[in-house]
Amino acid sequence: MRLLPSYKTFTKLIEQETFEPVFSWGLRMAIAAIVPVLWGLYTGRGEDATWIALTAESICWVELKGSFGQRLRILTGGIMLSLFFGMLGSVTGDWLWLSLLCMLLVGFISGLFKNLGDRGSGLAMSVFVLFIITNNYPTHSWHELQHRVELIFIGGLWNALVGIAAALYTPAKQPYRRTIAVIWKSIHGLIDTVAKGWDGKDVRSNIRDIYLQEKEVRAAIDTSLHLYEAMAHQANKKDTHEYELAQVRKATALVATHIIAISEELEQLNIRDIDTSLRLKIYAVLKALQQTVDRMAVYVVNLKPEEELLLESRISRLDKLTALLKEYNIDENDANYHPIKRATQLAERCTKLIQSSMERLEKSRDERAVFRSYSLIKTIFILHPKHWIRNLQVLFNFNTFTTRYAIRAAVAATIGLFIAKWFHISHGYWLPFTTLLVLQPYFGATIKKAIDRVIGTVAGGIAGGLIMGLPTGLYIKEIMLFISFIMMVYFIHKRYAVAVFFITLSLVMLFNVEGTLDTTLLITRGLSTVGGATLAIIAGFALLPHWDTKWLPIHLSDCINANYQYFRESFFADSRLANWTRMKRNAESKNTNAFDSFNRYMQEPSLKRKTVSVYYHIITHNVRITRELNNIHLEEDNRSVNQADNISIEQKIKLHTALTWFNKNVRLSNAINLDKQTDVLGDDVQATYNAPLSETQLMYLDRMIIELKAMHTDLLHLANREKE
Repeated sequence: MRLLPSYKTFTKLIEQETFEPVFSWGLRMAIAAIVPVLWGLYTGRGEDATWIALTAESICWVELKGSFGQRLRILTGGIMLSLFFGMLGSVTGDWLWLSLLCMLLVGFISGLFKNLGDRGSGLAMSVFVLFIITNNYPTHSWHELQHRVELIFIGGLWNALVGIAAALYTPAKQPYRRTIAVIWKSIHGLIDTVAKGWDGKDVRSNIRDIYLQEKEVRAAIDTSLHLYEAMAHQANKKDTHEYELAQVRKATALVATHIIAISEELEQLNIRDIDTSLRLKIYAVLKALQQTVDRMAVYVVNLKPEEELLLESRISRLDKLTALLKEYNIDENDANYHPIKRATQLAERCTKLIQSSMERLEKSRDERAVFRSYSLIKTIFILHPKHWIRNLQVLFNFNTFTTRYAIRAAVAATIGLFIAKWFHISHGYWLPFTTLLVLQPYFGATIKKAIDRVIGTVAGGIAGGLIMGLPTGLYIKEIMLFISFIMMVYFIHKRYAVAVFFITLSLVMLFNVEGTLDTTLLITRGLSTVGGATLAIIAGFALLPHWDTKWLPIHLSDCINANYQYFRESFFADSRLANWTRMKRNAESKNTNAFDSFNRYMQEPSLKRKTVSVYYHIITHNVRITRELNNIHLEEDNRSVNQADNISIEQKIKLHTALTWFNKNVRLSNAINLDKQTDVLGDDVQATYNAPLSETQLMYLDRMIIELKAMHTDLLHLANREKE
């Protein structure tokens, strides 16, 4: 029985690795970094091995997601960046002012890499790590520079070979399917949150809990779209696998939207007023749907026949439980009748979407491995200049937010380098190095990362010093170095302080594999880390800071306007809205920006918090408005419309009422954001939507009008507060 918890933990780790291959990433880094170290020990060329390992480790911080072509471009880009900035640091290290000027450039470019997302943050490591460390150890002759460049190139090439080898035998479209599986996994968490409390044991989840899970689903969808941009209506039908997977991803996103619609319906029910047997039937359907989604996530990744069989059994059970809920006798005059009926319909549609996805995935069974999918010409085409030009355009997108952050990072890192060089601090490169690692676009995130960085660095330095004092013949240093590479990758997205502990441990041992304990050096590194973290905090507070006290009202205005555009395109546009999910994603993205800004606003130092509740209410109103628009379109996609039917007067009145309240709110929102004004339609404009809405759609329209009226009251309250 004692082994059972360990077995469950091990099984959970394997399951996590299926969706997010963190251990394989850590193993790739460990192999890429430890092999040069072992070679250096064997040949007696420890210094050369350190440069090779350092380069490989820096590039390895880029998580290799996406297609083989994307991975190859990332690895090639990492080599080029390492070579250029390694050379720049090597030749400028002896000149103080030239080093500072280059540090400004390096810090600015490192900040701009935020434009490229998560992969950009990894590539930034290839920029500032190589520059800062080579600048601390400059070359003094052409021969030394040539030798340094050769070592950096070997390190980059070795890392690329390890990265390519890790991907050659995987199915070509598995990375794409893995991004879809992550969406299914996040939907599993969403259903779990929605189902909470329906078993009678827990308290039901509130709107904030459900929205946080909804955010995770949307983040997973955005990640997939970032890596594989072609959407369902854009995918090339000639590429069967690409087209079918785009359709599966669209179906997956629609399942998530249906789950949110179910939660909206269930929110109208009072558990205390519902019969116990009915409540348990609802709970059983939700849990069966959750289990089905869980099996779907696994099946999408591996496409194994046994997983397909398990998934079919889950779907069969879900069908039976849904049928039982549907057959439950409830009076039509009961207030709970329509929400339960609607939730049952949505659950049935989820089942159909899952079955449709399974049928499409059948066509992916015959996909070939990467090494058989890319001919020489196709592989060379991967490195076509058009890809580099496009990435450069994204990188140098000088928007206000990223540019301010890049300038802040450049100035702070340059000050850190100046202090290190002016006072001739031994290993002072940890000052600018820590500053760039800790400094985040937002002040609250910088504080948190600074604390984690200091704790992890001090603990890692002490542990590294103790290990360096052990006898060299035990090979404990090499073993711990290998383990550190794996563990720091595993914890980098889970617990940053633990990741920093292993990062510090690895750096201490990497530069001193053959060395001994140096207490003074450890103290210097610890103080430099504290100094770099402090510098990052000061820069975040005083140098072009991004305060959400200022930006939150702008984000609120953006999400109001996004919902307005969504509504206009749905009912008042010249042509029928063909791709409503695009408008849905835009509105949800703006809502998320406002919600995140509100959370940061709550963490900022301020003496005024009078408008907290008003901000929160406006955000929740916008979230509900977006959901009601989504519900209207979901119902539209699942019903047959008879064009001969006349549009009711009631429909015209409700659409006109919704437009009137939208216009009122947008006018108030324009007063908040003077730099971005949104034109409103006239209150007397007639809707161009020429099909009759169902009773269910009209009900959603009524809910939306209620939210619009409530939000108008809050906006007026906010406007009065701003005048005070």
